[in-house]
Amino acid sequence: MHGILLSFQIIAGIALYLIFRPVNEELAQGLMICVFAPVATASPVVGGLLGANVTMMTTYVLISNSVVALLAPLFFSLIMPESDITFITSFLQISKSTLLILILPIVVSLFMKRYTPKGFEVVRKLQPVSFYLWAVCMMVLIGSTIHTIIIQGSSNYIMEVIMITGALIICIIQFTLGRKLGTRYGDMVAGRQMMGQKNTGVAIWLAMAYLTPMSTLAPTAYIIWQNLMNSYEIWKDSRKKQQ
Repeated sequence: MHGILLSFQIIAGIALYLIFRPVNEELAQGLMICVFAPVATASPVVGGLLGANVTMMTTYVLISNSVVALLAPLFFSLIMPESDITFITSFLQISKSTLLILILPIVVSLFMKRYTPKGFEVVRKLQPVSFYLWAVCMMVLIGSTIHTIIIQGSSNYIMEVIMITGALIICIIQFTLGRKLGTRYGDMVAGRQMMGQKNTGVAIWLAMAYLTPMSTLAPTAYIIWQNLMNSYEIWKDSRKKQQ
């Protein structure tokens, strides 16, 4: 499943760019980055709440972000050859968001499990708190996103609407395809989240560093769409458990 997800992320992202480039360069870049972006580091949190295999999801977060860290500078340098961002700078920027959020907690948890088992058990029992931390982060992020969309300097409102709508369509398609793929491999929730929930922070940084300013609007809008999808799935799962 990891191989199929990674292949879709790379091939479909590049294909979207090639398809829409003759129509509009900015639109092509914006839609491409919504697919090419790696899976969100927070996806195991949402997946875990919904009963997915967190270990499998965390593994894919590492794989997806590492591959994008390697491929993005090479691919984007072909799209925008005038960019002066070096490969090392780009690789370190993407890796930083993955390593700090994933690797460090893993190391700390292994250390606590070995040397402070009582403290480890206390933290393990507080696992549901991660949902509320995620929810607060999403509230702040969505507020910032809406503010960014409102103050966009471009006067091309038609293109902005097309970009935002395109991000919504891609979000729905990715969550739907991920659900089907996950069902095929016995973990519908994991497949849905790994394909649909994107590391939009990395996506926006890549767009700002390599692509045109307008292209950042698509991954910015994707933040809202994917978290509305996540909120709906969590609400639906909660209602099912209450019945």
